[in-house]
Amino acid sequence: MKKITSTLLMVLFAGSTLLAQDLFYGFGSKGYYNKISQETDIVTIPQLSVSFDKFVETKVVVSEGKLSKLQNTFEAASKGGSYGGEAKSSAQTITILNSDMQLSDFQELANEFQLILEEEISKAGIKVLPLQEFVNTAGFQKMSEKYSDKTENKGKKNSEEDTKSKVRMFPENGVFMFDEKSVARGGVPFIGMVRNIQKETGAIMLLQNIDINFATVELDASVEASSKRKVTTAETKVIPKMNISRNTFDFVGKNGPNNASAELTVEYLADKEFDAKIYQDPEKGRSLFGQLFGIGVPTIEFDPFIVEMNKETYKSAARDLFRKYAQDFAKTYASVGKK
Repeated sequence: MKKITSTLLMVLFAGSTLLAQDLFYGFGSKGYYNKISQETDIVTIPQLSVSFDKFVETKVVVSEGKLSKLQNTFEAASKGGSYGGEAKSSAQTITILNSDMQLSDFQELANEFQLILEEEISKAGIKVLPLQEFVNTAGFQKMSEKYSDKTENKGKKNSEEDTKSKVRMFPENGVFMFDEKSVARGGVPFIGMVRNIQKETGAIMLLQNIDINFATVELDASVEASSKRKVTTAETKVIPKMNISRNTFDFVGKNGPNNASAELTVEYLADKEFDAKIYQDPEKGRSLFGQLFGIGVPTIEFDPFIVEMNKETYKSAARDLFRKYAQDFAKTYASVGKK
């Protein structure tokens, strides 16, 4: 039988020691996007896709240690048998957001994030063509007409009844163009339109896709194995700090987009903790599951952690996280531009 133990940790979590230029694969001290970002000293950000997590599963898979495996192999051999192989096990924990955040609040944050990113890049010495000006260009209007299914702001399709575990939002003037799942990127006609927009504006395009998690979870697990059975132990630490769990981005230059996206090297952690109640309550957990998934409530083996905070606390923490991210992204951009 698996033995799962859980504890809460409400202390400061060590900040990242990575230098800004080392935060990303594909962009920074080295990377395939460096050259594209240097094509011009003007950038515009038509897409900033922000997905806000409301439910997160954290899972780790562990194997028994080498010494344990060796001992079990010898034990089995001494009895005329053989050890069945390295024992493996897994541990999982679930966190659920309990907040009075509405879609209008997520939209407010997406709008602010766009302005923050533009502001911090500008502060770093890079010229920015604001989104509102970009969407009014003749070049973008032509692109939008031809690729309306791609340039449409899909966030506008959200409704107050949308109770999914992840809410994807775009700034009100923002558009969806492409992400790392896009295979056919418009081909030659699209590249031609990009070139026309660049001639008109002198700017390259930065397309960002970001997932924001409402808390940080550390899950440590181990497996104690014998030739007959195994016991898994795990400890969960739920830390009241937001993080960016996923970030991919493209620079679209004069030759169009690349076939791969740049991305964060590690989970990006906020500097500041927020005030929240973090607890386990089986009945409350089932209720929140029902709100998130309707009739398709997932089956879980143990009680989820509930992270409870009011909307002002959530928004403040999200702003702090994104401001810090935007500053580090801008530092990376500036360091690349000087090379």
